[in-house]
Amino acid sequence: MGGTVVQHLKECPQVSGIVAYDIAEERVMATQEAYHIAGTIELDEVLGDPAVKLVFVTAANHVHKELVIRSLEAGKAVLCEKPMANTLADALEMVECAERLQMFFQVGFELRYSHLYARVKEWIDAGLLGDVVSTHCLYNSSAYSKNAWRNTKAEGGDTFGERLSHYVDLTRWWVGSPVVDVFSACAPNVVPYTEVHDNYHTTYRFASGAVSHLTYYMNYPALFRGDPLRDDITDLQLGDGHKLRYIIVGTKGAAENDVFYRRLKRWEFSDAPDTMVSDWVENLTWERKEDHYYYHNTTDQTRDVVRRVTEGLPPMTPARDAYETMRLCFAAERSADTGRIVRLDELPAPAFTC
Repeated sequence: MGGTVVQHLKECPQVSGIVAYDIAEERVMATQEAYHIAGTIELDEVLGDPAVKLVFVTAANHVHKELVIRSLEAGKAVLCEKPMANTLADALEMVECAERLQMFFQVGFELRYSHLYARVKEWIDAGLLGDVVSTHCLYNSSAYSKNAWRNTKAEGGDTFGERLSHYVDLTRWWVGSPVVDVFSACAPNVVPYTEVHDNYHTTYRFASGAVSHLTYYMNYPALFRGDPLRDDITDLQLGDGHKLRYIIVGTKGAAENDVFYRRLKRWEFSDAPDTMVSDWVENLTWERKEDHYYYHNTTDQTRDVVRRVTEGLPPMTPARDAYETMRLCFAAERSADTGRIVRLDELPAPAFTC
C-alpha cells in the first residue's frame, strides 16, 4: 500500500518531495530505488522536518496508533489506512488526540471515493431509492498466505477491522442512521493456520429500522496469483469463487452492484392494480481500465487529501465518523465471540467535544 500511495503522490502537482520511512533498511532502499525518492529508517528525521506536512500511515495495523499520534503531535496532517487500530481504546485515543490538537486526520475508507459506490450514494441522496430499508453484501475472497501478518491477532487484529470495515462503512454511509445493535455468527474455520475468523454472518439494525447483512467467506475462492496478459477480474476471478456484490433496497427503488460483472443496476418501484411493479431503469457498466476508480479509488482519495491539506480544509470523512465504523467492527467481533446481540451503547463513544 505504501508503494501505491507513493505512485499517487508523484502525480500530485502540490507535492514537491516524498520520503519513505520503514524500520527495515532493506525495504527503504528498495523503495528509494523503485520510486526514486528519499528514504530513512529514522522516524524522528521525518517528523522533525518542517517541510513534511502530510504523513500517510500504511504500516501493519498494530503500529497505527503510535505512528498516527506521534505524527499528529509533530504537527503533521495524517491519512491512516483502515483499520484505525487493533483495539477500540487505541482508536478512541487517536480520534481524541486529533480533535484535541485540531489536526487533520482521515482514515482510508477509499470506497467513498469509488465511482461504483458513490453513484449509489448519489441515487440515495437524490431520493431515487427512497428510504434505505435493507442491504446485503456478499463477499468471498481467497485466504492470506501463511506468513501474512494479517493472520495474527497481535499484528493484524480481527478480520472485521482488517478486511470488512470498508463494507460496514459503506452501509453506514448509505443508510445514514446510527446502528442500534449487531449480531454476528461464525462457523468453524476452514483455513487452519489463521488466528482470526475466516467467515461471518453479521446483521446490523439501525435506529431508522433499516437492517443490513454481511456474509463473508475467506476460504474457497481460488488463490489469485496474477497474469499481466489476462483480465484479472473477468478472466481470472469471475466464476472461481470470488464475489463482491451489494443489494440495496429502499422504499421507492433498489440498486445492485457487482464488482466481478462490472455492473450497477437501479430499479424503480411503482403501483399497479394487481401488484407492485419494479422496473429496471438504469444500468451502469465500465471498462477494465476503469476498475481501480470504480471499486478501490485510492488515487482520488490521495489527491483529495493532498488538496485538502494544502488548502487548509477538513477531512472528507472526520475521524469521529470513521471511529463509528470501527465501533461496528468491534461490536461484530464481540457478538461473534459471545454468541449474543451486542448493543452499540455498550461500546465507548468519543468523549471529547471540539
